[in-house]
Amino acid sequence: MKCLITGAAGFAGPHLINELTTHGHECIATDLAIERPVPGAAANESLDIRDTSALDALIRRIQPEACIHMAGITSVPDGASNPDLMLSVNVRGTTNLLHGLRNHAPKARLLSVSTAHVYGVGPRGAALSEDAPLQPLSMYAVSKAAADLATLACAAQYGLHAIVARPNNHTGPGQQPRFVVEAFARQVRDIATGRAEPRIRVGNLDSERDFMDVRDVVRAYRLLIEQGQPGQAYNIASDNLMRIGDMLDTLCRLAGVDPQLETDPALVRPTDWSPCLDTARLVRDTGWATTIPFKQTLQDMLDETT
Repeated sequence: MKCLITGAAGFAGPHLINELTTHGHECIATDLAIERPVPGAAANESLDIRDTSALDALIRRIQPEACIHMAGITSVPDGASNPDLMLSVNVRGTTNLLHGLRNHAPKARLLSVSTAHVYGVGPRGAALSEDAPLQPLSMYAVSKAAADLATLACAAQYGLHAIVARPNNHTGPGQQPRFVVEAFARQVRDIATGRAEPRIRVGNLDSERDFMDVRDVVRAYRLLIEQGQPGQAYNIASDNLMRIGDMLDTLCRLAGVDPQLETDPALVRPTDWSPCLDTARLVRDTGWATTIPFKQTLQDMLDETT
């Protein structure tokens, strides 16, 4: 399939394009600003998804057979500080894309990437199905919940082949250091190579996250664009709930370092956990399962060069 990828220059984009091209799909990469071509993409296009005219013109020109929509603002603090921008990009950008596909490529398959944050924290230990109520707790989650529901509404109202993915936390090579695993991986790597003193500033290490490797997640995206059922939301999760402190301990053991941990009050957040997600629907429709052990993910991140 000829696949239009929005947000292709972000963390997951290169991994997704590698996954798609490896399985015979052609990718057109778009992002707000593509400073250098995304490896593997057949074409690279700078695009602001809030620009309806530019978006419509691109869809008319390339006539995609599929679209995986990842463009958006993903930072929770950014949503708190600038909610208007967050809503404009994440919600209006998604509705622009939905209507552009409906008007100019109505047979295209769409996978809109949402987030597990739409469920809120969720009850501890109880797996939430896709039919669980959405209870977003941040402006970021509110914006993703609105885009999520808009996608499903367009599938129901207009018959679009539109699907929603709700992935839990994922990490891996190429992530930005504003996310906790990469932030710790960089500090541990610098200590191991002698570029930094053996000290790490930490916040609350007792929060828990359901971590996945980004390469497993983009494989789920590929399977969903190929096999997912229109009008459905799909949870993506590993059932690998891990304490942040245990993740840091594993990184230190892998790198052979024993740093002093210094609590930074500015980094401390209340203890929380990722929602536990039921992935039975995803497994039933695609056969997906995680394949990369999280220890391998951490090792690959430590092995990165910066």
